[in-house]
Amino acid sequence: MDNTVLWLLFVAIGIGTFAIRLSFIQLHGRRGFNMGRYQKILQLLAPAVLAALSIPAIMFQRNESLGEPSVEQIVAAAVTALLSWYFKGVFWPLLMGMATFWGMRFYQLP
Repeated sequence: MDNTVLWLLFVAIGIGTFAIRLSFIQLHGRRGFNMGRYQKILQLLAPAVLAALSIPAIMFQRNESLGEPSVEQIVAAAVTALLSWYFKGVFWPLLMGMATFWGMRFYQLP
């Protein structure tokens, strides 16, 4: 595949994803947007994104098969899950979960 075909593919995919997003904006813009209707879904979005990002990183190691998670990974995942329940967001739980993971990794007791 040469560079021209590759760039045309990138542009076509970009236009396609833009059209999909624009169609939803136009659909809700015509009928009026009811925020109360989507409030519960938007509250569940942050924990869903957090789970989608963290669970594969914990369970799947460098190869394609199911690996054995280390103790540091399990503890950091538990800390992240508890903090995401408390903060109802993604930033602080991820930050503290990574701090827990790296703290346990660097300061292991013999």
